[in-house]
Amino acid sequence: MTGVICTSNLTTALTKEREEEQSFCRVVFMKRLLSCIICICLILCGCDTPMKVTSSEFLPKLDVPEIDAEVEDFAKNSLESTFAGEFLYEDICFETENVSNGTEYAFVGDVAGAFCVTDRSVIYSKNLYNKVYPASTTKLLTCLTAFKYGDLNAVYTVKEDNCGVTTPGAQLCGFSRGDTLTLEQLLYCLMIHSGNDAAVAVAECVSGSVSSFVEKMNREAARIGAKDTHMSNPSGLHAVDHYTTAFDIYLIFHECLKNKELTKIISTKEYTCTFKDITGNEKVMPMTATNQYFSGKKTAPEGITVLAGKTGVTAAAGYCLIILSEDTKGKQYITCVFHSNSYDTLYNDMNELLKLCK
Repeated sequence: MTGVICTSNLTTALTKEREEEQSFCRVVFMKRLLSCIICICLILCGCDTPMKVTSSEFLPKLDVPEIDAEVEDFAKNSLESTFAGEFLYEDICFETENVSNGTEYAFVGDVAGAFCVTDRSVIYSKNLYNKVYPASTTKLLTCLTAFKYGDLNAVYTVKEDNCGVTTPGAQLCGFSRGDTLTLEQLLYCLMIHSGNDAAVAVAECVSGSVSSFVEKMNREAARIGAKDTHMSNPSGLHAVDHYTTAFDIYLIFHECLKNKELTKIISTKEYTCTFKDITGNEKVMPMTATNQYFSGKKTAPEGITVLAGKTGVTAAAGYCLIILSEDTKGKQYITCVFHSNSYDTLYNDMNELLKLCK
C-alpha cells in the first residue's frame, strides 16, 4: 500500500513539473515572439542596415526544439513579408507617445490627432489611446459594415415611427411606419443628416436585427485592428459599453476611405432623399451635412480643403469630429478631436490641427 502511494505521489510530482515546464516555455515563447515583433517594428521605423535576426539574439534558447523552431520560423517569415511590403498596417500612421510638434496652442478637446496620409506620419497626438465615447462617429463603422454585408439596392420598410428611437434630443430623420427606402438612401440619411433612426433602419435592413448587425460591427472593428473598440448600437447614442479610442476611429475612418462609394457619401454636402410613405405617396427630405465645414458655418484655414468627415455629439462624448482634408500641394490629412466642450471650441481645435498640417 505504501509503495502505491509513493508511486502515485511521484507521478503527480512529475506531472506537475512537466506542466510547470510547459507553462514556462509558453511564457518565454511569447516574450521571444514579442521581441521579434519589436525588431520588425524597429526596422519599419527606419533601420535600413541589413541585419540577420534570430530569436537567440533576444533570449537564450530553451533547448525545446519545437518552440525554438517555431520562433525562428516566425521571425524569418515576418521579416520576409515585411520587406516584401506585406504588413497589416503598412499605410497607417503610428505613435505611442503624445506629439506636440512645437505647438503652444492649448487644445480644449481632451483627445486630438493629426496624421499625414500621404507621408504616413503623425503630426500631432494627444491621448489617442484613451477611452472615449464616439457618439455619431460610430456611424462610420455602421456604414463600413453595411457596405460589406448589405445590398445598396435592398428596399427596407420602416417598422415603427422613428424606428423606435425615443432618446430625448436624438437627431432623427423622422421616418414613419411604412416608409420605404433603399439601403443606399438610408446610408445617406445616416451619414449626412446623422439620423439615429436611420442607423436602426440600416442595421435591420442588413442583418434583420440591431443585435445581429452590432455583432458584425464589432467583428469588422476587430478585423481592421480597432482592438479597443466595443459598440453596443449602430447610432452612437450613449451606452456605458459603447466605447472606442481616437486611434481606433482613425483606423475605421481610414478603412472607409478605401471604398470609393462610401467616400462619396461622407463627402456629400447636401442630399435630397425621395421615398414613399405607407400609402405610396412621395416624400421629399432635403438635408445638409452636420459637418460645419460643409454647411459653411465654419471655415478651414487658407490652403486647406475639407474633403470628408463625420461629426458626433452626446453629453458623455462631448463634441467630436474627424475629417479628411487636402492642402494645395495635394497632401492629404486625417485630423480628429474628441470630447470638446462646444461646437466653437471643437472647430477652433480642428483649425489649429489643420494649421499644423500646412
